[in-house]
Amino acid sequence: MRSITRAAIVAALVSLIVPQAAFGMAKKPLVIPHLDTAPVDSLAPVSGEGASRMSLLTASLSLISGGNAGTNSIAFTSLTDGDIVVVTDPNYFTGHAGLFDRSHYSGILSYAMLSANVQPYNGVQYEKCAKYRLNDRAYALRVPQEYGHRFAVRDWASRQLGKPYSILATKTDLSSFYCSKLAWAAYRYVAGVDLDADGGFWVWPIDLVNSRYTALVGYWG
Repeated sequence: MRSITRAAIVAALVSLIVPQAAFGMAKKPLVIPHLDTAPVDSLAPVSGEGASRMSLLTASLSLISGGNAGTNSIAFTSLTDGDIVVVTDPNYFTGHAGLFDRSHYSGILSYAMLSANVQPYNGVQYEKCAKYRLNDRAYALRVPQEYGHRFAVRDWASRQLGKPYSILATKTDLSSFYCSKLAWAAYRYVAGVDLDADGGFWVWPIDLVNSRYTALVGYWG
């Protein structure tokens, strides 16, 4: 009887720590092809037609939520600090990503998602969890091998609050961020793990999903 009870306790603890994907409960999507090269040299002056293309690109990449083709029912109660949420939608080719901070969570209306955006203001900010239900699909990700660094990852991301949003800077430029770059950088500079699945110029939200270091703990779509 004691051995059965002990086994049950161990199983319960493992279920809290090990992602559902490890038990075959969730599958990652196939790699989604996307542009992942710098359209211009980010350090060089941009003018003329190049400036127009870059302005259009910047505007397009800022369209990452709201007015979407569907909704999802993502549940944040099963998430822990440092988990990454990626949302995608057929209306927007970039998707969106945020890093969960459980210390800020008390319900779906909580501002518990660390991300970078241009709304309601420009920069790294806490976003409302409910916002992540305004997309067609939602992926909850965990980095199992860095589970012990989850609080340090969260704290690193929170220290970037207020830094400006920019899609033009390189991944290693820590003076500005975009949504998925913030989550990528937090793990890169705290734990030394590179979550960019293809190593391109940008870290797209889908790159975090396709990373060999992330595992799905939930999918809603």
